[in-house]
Amino acid sequence: MSLNLNTNLQAVAIRIQMQSLVTVCSLYLPPSERISQTDLNNLISQLPSPFIILGDLNGHNPFWGSTDSNSRGLQIEQFLADQNLCLLNSDQKTHFHLPTRTFHSVDLTISSPSLLPFLNLTVDNDLYNSSHFPLIVTDNRHNPSNSYRPPKYILNAANWEKFTSLSNINSETIKSSSIEQALSYIVNTIIEAADNSIPKTLGKRRKQSKPWWNADCQQAYKKQRKAWDIFRRYPTTENFINFKKTRAESRRIQRRSRRASWRNFVSTITSTISSRHLWTKVKKASDSITYSMIKHLTTESQDTLLHFYNRIWQEQYFPTLWQQAIITPLLKPGKDPKNPSNYRPIALTCCLCKLLERMINRRLIYYLETNKSLHPSQSGIRKGRSTIDNLLALETDVRLSFLQRKHLVAIFFDIENAYDRTWRYGILKDLHDLGLRRNLPIFIKNFLKLRKFRVKVESEFSDFFIQEEGVPQGSVLSVTLFILKINNILKQLPTSVRGYLYVDDLYISCTGTNMNFIQRQLQTAVNSITEWCNGNGFTISTSKTAGVHFCRKRNLHNDPEIKLYGEITTFVNEIRFLGVIFDKKKLTFLPHVKQLRKKSESALNILKVLSTTAWGADPDCMLKIYWATILSKLDYGCTIYGSARKSVLQKLDPVHHIAICLCSGAFRTSPVKSLYVDCYEPALELKRQMLSLHYCFKIQSNTNHPFHDFKLRPFLLRLRDARKSFIPVFFTRVHDILYDFNLLYLHVTPQPKTNFPPWGIPVVQFLNPFQTFLKSDTADTIYQQIFIEHRQEYDDFIAIYTDGSKSADHVSFAVVFPNTTFSFKLHSSCSVFTAEIAAVLFALEKISDCLERKFLIYTDSLSVLESLKSFYMHSHHHPLVLNVLHLLNKLASRDFNILLCWVPSHVGIVGNEEADKAVKLASTQTNSTVPLTLILKNILNSSFIQNGRDSGTRRRRTSFTLLNPTCKLGFL
Repeated sequence: MSLNLNTNLQAVAIRIQMQSLVTVCSLYLPPSERISQTDLNNLISQLPSPFIILGDLNGHNPFWGSTDSNSRGLQIEQFLADQNLCLLNSDQKTHFHLPTRTFHSVDLTISSPSLLPFLNLTVDNDLYNSSHFPLIVTDNRHNPSNSYRPPKYILNAANWEKFTSLSNINSETIKSSSIEQALSYIVNTIIEAADNSIPKTLGKRRKQSKPWWNADCQQAYKKQRKAWDIFRRYPTTENFINFKKTRAESRRIQRRSRRASWRNFVSTITSTISSRHLWTKVKKASDSITYSMIKHLTTESQDTLLHFYNRIWQEQYFPTLWQQAIITPLLKPGKDPKNPSNYRPIALTCCLCKLLERMINRRLIYYLETNKSLHPSQSGIRKGRSTIDNLLALETDVRLSFLQRKHLVAIFFDIENAYDRTWRYGILKDLHDLGLRRNLPIFIKNFLKLRKFRVKVESEFSDFFIQEEGVPQGSVLSVTLFILKINNILKQLPTSVRGYLYVDDLYISCTGTNMNFIQRQLQTAVNSITEWCNGNGFTISTSKTAGVHFCRKRNLHNDPEIKLYGEITTFVNEIRFLGVIFDKKKLTFLPHVKQLRKKSESALNILKVLSTTAWGADPDCMLKIYWATILSKLDYGCTIYGSARKSVLQKLDPVHHIAICLCSGAFRTSPVKSLYVDCYEPALELKRQMLSLHYCFKIQSNTNHPFHDFKLRPFLLRLRDARKSFIPVFFTRVHDILYDFNLLYLHVTPQPKTNFPPWGIPVVQFLNPFQTFLKSDTADTIYQQIFIEHRQEYDDFIAIYTDGSKSADHVSFAVVFPNTTFSFKLHSSCSVFTAEIAAVLFALEKISDCLERKFLIYTDSLSVLESLKSFYMHSHHHPLVLNVLHLLNKLASRDFNILLCWVPSHVGIVGNEEADKAVKLASTQTNSTVPLTLILKNILNSSFIQNGRDSGTRRRRTSFTLLNPTCKLGFL
């Protein structure tokens, strides 16, 4: 069906029937003709939604693959943003210019947001005697994904009580059977219990399900169908009205269900969710046993399973079943599905095995970290370290070389098939060299040998293949073993060459004024690295290894000639390292910002599709999606690329502004600063400052970090002050931010240098004689009587009372000994919890100097006692909690008997009342530090509040007041 368009543009349109009526418009914009934005907007107003626009628009823009931009390309980009349209093009070239023999991207495909999820665009490779490649748009709804889905357990519908009662593992059977028989018995017992207590999905091909469809929708639709059948048989007015009512009710329930389902889905995926948690959602075990099943075993069965693990450890035998893996191939985005190399192999192994691996891995990592066996420049999978550490090292070296007007040459290595070619004997040799003997090396030897895998495609399995070398994919231990093997590569470097590793991402650099010196040193380093790789089973790719010569000198100078395996290493103008693009000229980060904006603008299509009431995406859900899909990309590495000039960083602001408009549903003309406050979202510049401060304080809290004690030498400070035009290093930039926020006086609490070994996790129990009484229903005299009886039972223990307090103007704690009272003030940023745990720590420090050996510490903070008791349940600990636990262990080794007890506050217990009075009268300022989390929270609060004041707006929600400096912010 054709459409009549009233426009000056060269456009024709028709409507075709697909799943629904879709408008298809062919548009041509001549390159030499000036196109009015009004004409484009008028064309869109005449096209019935949903629609697709295809044609030669003669616009150049990096957004769709061009190398540069022209005025038409910028006009089209603005047109897409104004009309909230989605671009289907990627970086594929669509036009061949014969005179210049160059390829361009000028043919575009634009669609309504509602059509984007269902359309796929491909570009044909044949010109067909034309200068334009054909654009092929397909509707994937005609080819629904009806792939085979094997039966799997529905864990959300499991009857865990029944499962626990059925999955009883007999300890005698485990003790009397061989390891293979015992494992088979454990697996069969758990699977049999799961089959009888956990429902399964249907193992057949089926249509795409509606995740929002539930019992209420089914019941409402059933009533609607019943009312319709009655009206068909008896078409009276009353029956017709009844049918319309039931239909309206059914639609209302479906809309409500869609919205609730969407919110539940979005709430599980945020920018702060860990990759480990995501994998637990999507990963399955090769034997169908999940971690949830192991968790719901009885305590006796878990003890029996632990005994089984100890048998494997002590008898030095590794089960055959655990040496097998199932490979599930996942197609890489935008790759040809016919090419096997375009698939990413995902290895599925047994959860029972991975649980044992995790236990051994924790012990191995503890040993390596405690003995400082890992090189400090290796940042992979180490606690308190990240990829940003290596990016910071490179950026700092480059900035300092610019400041001193020196050359810096960096070589970025690519190790071919690093995991698959790891030398197994070399791993065992390195373990032996580290002093590890007996069970651990033997377990790893058995773990690595005779590894098998088979590929699974839908319901079909391939034959088994033997992995003769390398560490197994999908294993918990594999990454640690690989890091252990590659660790010595950094020890091959000369003293004048620096090197950093993130797992297998290696770069080396050398700085100097003489290029001949740099070339000799780097060549020596490359020769040493290749010699080490030849002796340890690794191979470096000559085609993917590249170098960058960072220099700001204007005189002519050639790049050094560095040979790798006899071939000269290629030097490039920019390189992508750990997700950040470094450009060699002035380290402007302009290529990285452009690439980041291009990716972010493509990701904005998600928000455009969801910014409609039909999807049930309210502002809160939209913001969560924005944080997870776009803002997380902008935040990554911003502490490094944030050193770029303001004009470069401002290129990212339009993405942020458009996203906030889409999330909030505001008009495009709405003031940006008002939207910042309304959406609880700071400006990107402020966000970069916050993340920089967070990273800096994180470094200060980690005493093992290589940049913990970083300071510029005096002559560099003089150079920095003399050469103001040079961009300073990260720590100078952070110092300026701290000065602006008046936070230079803050000092972060350092994390303890040593942690508890996995086999020696402290167990702290505390007394609570009042646990059966509710404070609201109990008189003070009853509490006092209970406490007197309690003290009579523990009269041989010296009583010490602690208390902490936080008011509007100070934070303090007090400790009351039998003959002495101590009280101190803390930093105003500290919390009540910090004050309470500081009081307990101070009491223990004083106890360590006493001659007596029996003490009973009373505190009215139940949260402090619970945090000490549940230490092993938390992955991130308050540093003072760790200090208390360390001191408790130390005092216990000196035959001290120290108990902890909770007492209710303000009920007339004499010692607690004395501590409460003392804490309010505290006047002595202790030289205390502030925990990292509290510093971060206060920085974010004060920064966002100041930003809100500057915008001259106030948040409409009554729960938020910009004048309240202690409010909690939505994005924390």
